[in-house]
Amino acid sequence: EQEIVQKRTFTKWINSHLAKRKPPMVVDDLFEDMKDGVKLLALLEVLSGQKLPCEQGHRMKRIHAVANIGTALKFLEGRKSMYRGSPIKLVNINSTDIADGRPSIVLGLVWTIILYFQIEELTSNLPQLQSLSSSASSVDSIVSSETASPPSKRKVATKIQGNAKKALLKWVQYTAGKQIGIEVKDFGRSWRSGVAFHSVIHAIRPELVDLEKVKGRSNRENLEDAFTIAETQLGIPRLLDPEDVDVDKPDEKSIMTYVAQFLKHYPDVHNAGSDGLENDREDRLILKEMKVWIEQFERDLTRAQMTESNLQDKYQSFKHFRVQYEIKRKQIEHLIQPLHRDGKLSLDQALVKQSWDRVSSRLFDWHIQLDKSLPAPLGTIGAWLYRAEVALREEITIQQVHEETANTIQRKLEQHKDLLQNTDAHKRAFHEIYRTRSVNGIPVPPDQLEDMAERFHFVSSTSELHLMKMEFLELKYRLLSLLVLAESKLKSWIIKYGRRESVELLLQNYISFIENSKFFEQYEVTYQILKQTAEMYVKADGSVEEAENVMKFMNETTAQWRNLSVEVRSVRSMLEEVISNWDRYGNTVASLQAWLEDAEKMLSQSETAKKDFFRNLPHWIQQHTAMNDAGNFLIETCDEMVSRDLKQQLLLLNGRWRELFMEVKQYARADEMDRMKKEYTDCVTTLSVFTTEAHKKFSEPFDVSFINIKLLIQDLEDIEQRVPVMDAQYKMITKTAHLIANESPQEEASEMFATMSRLKEQLAKVKECYSPLLYESQQLVVPLEELEKQITSFYDLLGKINDIITVLEREAQSSALFKQKHQELLACQETCKKTLGLVEKGSQTIQKFVTLSNVLKHFDQTKLQRQIADVHVAFQNMVKKTGDWKKHVETNSRLMKKFEESRAELEKVLRVAQEGLEEKGDPEELLPKHTEFFSQLDQRVLNAFLKACDELTDILPEQEQQGLQEAVRKLHKQWKDLQGEAPYHLLHLKIAVEKKRFLASVEECKAELERETKLVPQEGSENIIKEHRIFFSDKGPHHLCEKRLQLIEELCGKLPVRDPVRETPVTCHTALKELRAAIDCTYAKLVDDPDKWKDYASRFSELSSWIAAKETQLKAFKDKAIETTNYSEVKHASDEIRNDVAKKGETLSWLKSRLKILIEVSSETEAQKQGDELAKLSSSFKALVALLSEVEKMLSNFGDCVQYKEIVKSSLEELISGSQEVQEQAEKILDTENLFEAQQLLLHHQQKMKMISAKKRDLQQQMAQTQQTEGGLAGPGREELQKLESTLASVEQGRERQERRIQVTLRKWERFETNKETVVRYLFQTGSSHERFLSFSSLESLSSELQQTKEFSKRTESIAIQAENLVKEASEIPLGPKNKQLLQQQAASIKEQVKKLEDTLEEEYVLHQS
Repeated sequence: EQEIVQKRTFTKWINSHLAKRKPPMVVDDLFEDMKDGVKLLALLEVLSGQKLPCEQGHRMKRIHAVANIGTALKFLEGRKSMYRGSPIKLVNINSTDIADGRPSIVLGLVWTIILYFQIEELTSNLPQLQSLSSSASSVDSIVSSETASPPSKRKVATKIQGNAKKALLKWVQYTAGKQIGIEVKDFGRSWRSGVAFHSVIHAIRPELVDLEKVKGRSNRENLEDAFTIAETQLGIPRLLDPEDVDVDKPDEKSIMTYVAQFLKHYPDVHNAGSDGLENDREDRLILKEMKVWIEQFERDLTRAQMTESNLQDKYQSFKHFRVQYEIKRKQIEHLIQPLHRDGKLSLDQALVKQSWDRVSSRLFDWHIQLDKSLPAPLGTIGAWLYRAEVALREEITIQQVHEETANTIQRKLEQHKDLLQNTDAHKRAFHEIYRTRSVNGIPVPPDQLEDMAERFHFVSSTSELHLMKMEFLELKYRLLSLLVLAESKLKSWIIKYGRRESVELLLQNYISFIENSKFFEQYEVTYQILKQTAEMYVKADGSVEEAENVMKFMNETTAQWRNLSVEVRSVRSMLEEVISNWDRYGNTVASLQAWLEDAEKMLSQSETAKKDFFRNLPHWIQQHTAMNDAGNFLIETCDEMVSRDLKQQLLLLNGRWRELFMEVKQYARADEMDRMKKEYTDCVTTLSVFTTEAHKKFSEPFDVSFINIKLLIQDLEDIEQRVPVMDAQYKMITKTAHLIANESPQEEASEMFATMSRLKEQLAKVKECYSPLLYESQQLVVPLEELEKQITSFYDLLGKINDIITVLEREAQSSALFKQKHQELLACQETCKKTLGLVEKGSQTIQKFVTLSNVLKHFDQTKLQRQIADVHVAFQNMVKKTGDWKKHVETNSRLMKKFEESRAELEKVLRVAQEGLEEKGDPEELLPKHTEFFSQLDQRVLNAFLKACDELTDILPEQEQQGLQEAVRKLHKQWKDLQGEAPYHLLHLKIAVEKKRFLASVEECKAELERETKLVPQEGSENIIKEHRIFFSDKGPHHLCEKRLQLIEELCGKLPVRDPVRETPVTCHTALKELRAAIDCTYAKLVDDPDKWKDYASRFSELSSWIAAKETQLKAFKDKAIETTNYSEVKHASDEIRNDVAKKGETLSWLKSRLKILIEVSSETEAQKQGDELAKLSSSFKALVALLSEVEKMLSNFGDCVQYKEIVKSSLEELISGSQEVQEQAEKILDTENLFEAQQLLLHHQQKMKMISAKKRDLQQQMAQTQQTEGGLAGPGREELQKLESTLASVEQGRERQERRIQVTLRKWERFETNKETVVRYLFQTGSSHERFLSFSSLESLSSELQQTKEFSKRTESIAIQAENLVKEASEIPLGPKNKQLLQQQAASIKEQVKKLEDTLEEEYVLHQS
C-alpha cells in the first residue's frame, strides 16, 4: 500500500517539475517511464539547471537506456551533500535495476533526488538548522533503511539535531507546532487528522485557516481542505490525496515530499532560531570545562604514574584512573563530533580532542607498562595479551577501492592468525600462574590477575569469530571489487562507438576480459567461497541482526550480479551487431556507387539497352534500402563525428539515387506486368478453390458426431474468417484485372471479366449459406459434446469395472484391497446406470434438434443411432459379467475362507513349535512344557490344510495355482522338518536335565565329603562314618549318579552319530570316577581313626556298676513288706530307679549301636569279645527291669486306693468351682448393650457348660470302673466323696434354672427388636412415600393422592398399636437396669414418632379435602 502511495506522490512531484521544461514532459507510469532514462535526465536538468547528454530516438535499445541511466547516476554521485559536503552515495542502486523497472529501486532513486534537490536544499537555508551535525550524509542515512544514529545526550535543550528529516521535523515543531500548541512527533500518524497541515498553512498565512473550525471536523474533511488551500492559495502542487494520509500508517516519504514544499513559502525563516547563538555559547562553555577536566586528569595520571610504589598499589591506582576515563569517554566522544557540514571541528573541539587523545595514549601506555612489569613469563603474556586485544578491537579501514580494502584485510588476517596461534600456549601458562596466584614464588596482584583472566576470556572467546569475520570481509570486498570492475568495464563498452576498427578493439577487449580471463567463472568461485564462509560466520556469531545484514548483503549482491551479468553478456552481441552493420554499410555503399556510375552512363544509350540494363532495378532498390538501414543504425550508435560523416555520405548517395530513379523508374514495369498476371492467376485459383470447398461443406452429407460437427464448425469459422480476406482479394484482383485489361487484347479482357463475375456470384452464395449453418452447428455442438462426454464416461466406467473385476479376481477376498475394490465396483455400476440414462436423454435431444432443423437436412444420424445401440449392448454385457463374477466370488469366498483358516491354524502351530525349538532356558522347566506340546501335535491340522488347498486349487486359475502349491509345499516341508527335529530336541532336553541332575548329585556328594572331613576333629569318626554310610548307601546320591549316567548313555545312544551331545557320557564318567576315588579316600581316613573305644568303655563300666547297685537295693525292698510308714520312701526310690532305667536303657542302646559301628571298623576278635560282654550286660539289665516291675506292682496295689481318693476329690472340687464361676458369668449376659452380644455370650456359656458336663461324665465313669476293679473305697473316704457329689448336683440344678430363665428373657428381647424394626421401617418408608405424594403435579392426581393418604392413615393406626405394645414389652423384659431403661426410651421415642405421623396424615387429609 505504501509503495502505491509513494509511486503516486513521486509521479505528481516529477510532473510538477517536468511541466517547467520546454517542451514539457509527463510521466504516466513511473516504473515504465524511467526505464529508458530520458525523463530521468530531463528531471535532473530541470532541477540542476545543467544540460546532460541523452540518447534518444526510435531505435533506442537497452544498452542506450542503461547508458542514459548511468549518466544520471554518475551526475548524482558527483553532487555533494548539503550537510556532509561529501559526494552522495547511491546505496544498492544501479543502472540495470532502473532499466528493469524494479519498483523498490526506482522509488529509492526518486526519493534520493527529492531528498537532495528539495528537502536538503530547503532545510539547509534555515539559520537555525546550520549547526546540524551528522557523521553520514542524509542520503546515506535515509536511503539505507532510514536508520539514524541514536539521539544526542548533550546538554542542548533546543538545538536541532540530526539529518534533513530531523531538520524538517524540527522546523514544523518550532514554527507551526510551537506557535499553535499541537504536537508533531513524526511524519506518520501525527499528520493523519489534517490539523498539522493546517498548522503549517497557518504559520505561513494565518488568515487562511480557522483552527477552531479545523479541530471539530473529520480527518478527510481537514485533509481535503488543507490540500485545496495549499494548491489554490499558496500554489503548492497537490501531491497527496486524503485517502493516502487517513490510514493507520501513512507513508513518511510522501508526507515529507509534500511538507517540504511549504518551506519555499515561509515568510521569515530567520526568526525561528533566535536562541542559536546562546546555544553556541553554552556549547563552548561545556567544551572549555571539559578541556580543564582532561588537563587535570592528565596531570593526576602523570603524577600517579611517576609515584614509586609496589605493583599492587600501582595497579589499584591505574584502575581508579581507568574507571574515571570510562565514565567520561562517551560524553567526550559525543562532544568532539563535527558540527559543520564540511566535517571540520571547531577550535574548542579540536583542543578537547587533542587533549583526550593524549590522555588515552598515556593511559594505554601505562597499562602496557604494568603488564610488562610483571615477573616473567607473566610480563610476556601481558604484552601478548595487549597486542591480541588491539588486534581484536582494530577497526577495518574501508578504502575507496574495494580491492585495496580486501588486500588490507588479507594482510591483517595473516598478522592476526600469526598472533593468535599462540593463544593456547599462553593460556595454559597463564592458568598455571592463576591457579598458584604467583610466579616462581613471587605473588601477583590479585586484581591485575583477575583483570588478565577476564581479558584472556575475551581473547579466547572472540578470536575464532574475529578470524571468521575477517575472512568473510576479505571475500566480501573481493566480490565487490569484481562487481565494480564489471560495472566499470560495462560503462566503457556501452559508449557511443567510433569506426569499425575501434569497435573491433572493444570486442577484443571484451573477449580478453570476459572469456580469456574467465571472469564469470572467477566470480562464481569467489561467490561460492563467500557463501560458505558467510554461513559459517553467521552460525558462529549467533546474532540475529548480523545474520540479517549478511543475508541482506548476499541477496542484494546476487540480485545486482544477476542484472549486471545479463548486461555484460549482451555487450558482445551488441558489438558484433555494430561491426556487422559497418560491414553491410561498406559493401552496399561500394557496390551502389559503382552501379550508379554505370547507370548514369547508360542514360545516353538506346531504349532497348536501357530497358535491358535496368531490368534488375528492384535488386538495387533493395541494396539502397539496406544501405540506408545500416547507415541509420550506425548514425544512432556512433559518436558525433562519425555520425556526421555518415550523414553527409548518405545525403550525397541518396541524392544521386533520387535523380537517377526519376529517370528510369518506368523500366521497372516490365517485370511488374508479369508479376500482376501471375498474381491474378494465383488469386483466381485461390478464390475458386475456396468457393468450391465451401459449397461442399454446405451440401455434402456427413455423419452426426461431436468430432465431425466440431471440425465443421472450425471449417465454417475458417470460412467466416476467410470471407473478408477473399472479399479483399476479390477487390484487389478486380483492380489488377482492370490494369491488365487495359494492356491486353479485348477477347482476353472479356474472359477475365466473365471469370470475375462468376467468382462474385459464388462468393455471394458462400456469404449467404455459411452463417445459418454455423449458428445451428454451434447450437448442436453443445449437446453433442455433452453426449460424447457421457458416452466416454460410460465406456471409462465399463473399463474401470473390468479393471476392478480383474483386480478382484486376483485379490484375496479377505484383503482390505478386495473390500475397497468391491465398494468401488458397486459405485461404478450405479454411476454407469445413471450415465446410460443421460446418454439416452442426450441422443433423443440431438435427434429431435436435427429433425426439426431446415439447415441440417444433409446430416446423417445413422452412425449416432448405432453408437447408442452399442452403448446399450455394452451395458447389458457388463451386467451379465458382474453377475457371473458375483456368483463365482460367493463360491470362492467359502473355499478361500476355509483355506485361510486352516493355513492360519497350521502356521500358528508351526510358529509355536519353531519358537519352542529355539527357546532357551532351564531344561527342567522346558522339558515338560515341550514334551506336552510336541506330544499334542495333531496330524489332522496338516490334513485339514491340505484338503482345503486341494479344494481351492480346483477353482483358482493356473497362474495362481503355482504360488498356492509353492506355499503348500513350504508349509508341508516345515511340518516334516518339525516332526524330524522334535524327538531330537526332546532328547537334548532330557539329556540336559539328566546331566544337570547328575552334576548336582556329584556336587552334593563332594559337599558331603568336605563336610565330613571338617567335622571329624569335632564330632569324632563314629558319627561321621555312620552318616557316611547312610549318605553313600545304595539309595544315596552316589548310586543315583550311576543310574543317571546310565540313563544319559541310553538317551545319547538314540542320537545321531554326529550329534555333539553324544559326548556327554564321557565327561560324566570322568566326574563319577573322580567322585568314587574321593569317597574311598575319605572312608579310609574315618576307619583308621584310633579314638573309637574310649567313650564306649567308659559308658559300659558305668552302666555295669549301676545295675549291680540297684539290683541289691530292689531285692531289699521286695523282701521287706510295704506299709503306710515306708510307702513314700519305697515309692520314691523305685521312681528314681525307674527314671534311671530309661536313661540307662538309652545308654545300653547307645552301647549296642556303638558296638555295631565299632565292629565294622574293628578286628573280629575284639568285636567278638565286646559283643559277649555287652550281651551279658544286657541280660543283667533285663533282670533288673523285671525286679523293678515286681516292686512297682506292689507299690501300685497299695497306693491306688489312697491315690484314687485324692484324685476324685480334686476333680469334684474343680467341677463345683467351675459351675459356680459359669453361673456368675451367666448373670452378666442380661447386662450387655445389644441383643446380638447377649446371644453370643449365651452360646459361649452353653459351650462351657457342655465342657463341665463332659468332665463330670468322665469322672463318674472313672469312679465306676475303679469300684468294679478294686471294690471301691470304704470308710471316711467314701462318705467325703458322696458329700462332694451332692454339692455338685445342687449347683447343676441351679445352673439349669438360670440358663432357662436367660433363654426366655433373650427370646422376649429378640421379639421386641423385631417389632421395633417393623415399626421403624414403616416410619422410614412412610416418610419418603409421604414426601413423594405431596409433590403432586396436577389437580387431576389430587383424588388419587387423597386415597393414598387415607390408606396410610389406616396402616399407621395398626402401627400405633404395635408401638404401644413395644412400650409394654420394654417394661416387662427382665434385663439389667441400664438395658431396661434404654429399651424403654427407644419404645417411647418410636411411639412419639408414630403419634406425630398420625397427626400429620390427619392434617394433610383435611387440607386436601378442603
